[in-house]
Amino acid sequence: MAADKKWLAEKLRLYLICGEGHSPEENLRKSAEALAGGVTALQLRVKSWSGRECYETALKLKALCREHGALFLVNDRLDIALAAGADGVHLGQKDMPVEAARRIAGADFIIGGTARTPELAREARRQGADYIGCGAAFATATKSDAVVIGAEGIKKVIAAADIPVVAIGGIELSNAAALAGCGASGIALSGALMRTRDPRAAAAALRKEADTLLEPLSGGVTEI
Repeated sequence: MAADKKWLAEKLRLYLICGEGHSPEENLRKSAEALAGGVTALQLRVKSWSGRECYETALKLKALCREHGALFLVNDRLDIALAAGADGVHLGQKDMPVEAARRIAGADFIIGGTARTPELAREARRQGADYIGCGAAFATATKSDAVVIGAEGIKKVIAAADIPVVAIGGIELSNAAALAGCGASGIALSGALMRTRDPRAAAAALRKEADTLLEPLSGGVTEI
């Protein structure tokens, strides 16, 4: 595992997932605005682009994230993440196993896993995940087949995880308050920032909401 829990929890506070449904140019423009508004972590997630498009866009997104002190991660494509010098990779249940990615990427690379049950959370932690993406918090247009577990389901995963957990799925400014008290370290979203005309203003409002709702990870800094 790569980072200490407290530092990583702070870096995951407002987590933007960009990519699919927008051109590389649109992703760069909207991501730059959202980062200026307060996004603390950014993930490139695309299934339909060529490897070259992913790589070249990843390089530019990484540079933007460096300017704003944000984490940069790539979904699924460990090869792109490593080649572009990303901070980490996020792996879903159907992607490369976390433990396999850890063997390739090494101890100092951030690896996120996906879990919607306590059992899957414990398994992700055992395999070496640094954080977990958990949801769906609400119904989402991004994944029509997502299972909604709500704040209570996320709370159960957090209790089992012992690593930072990011709530994901249908989160917007209008419903984020429903996650107060669940224990999540951050909120991950896409449409609320990528489909708005003013990503900077939307990110600023969501960052303020996240800072109000989400408690800092308790305890001292613990290396994981």
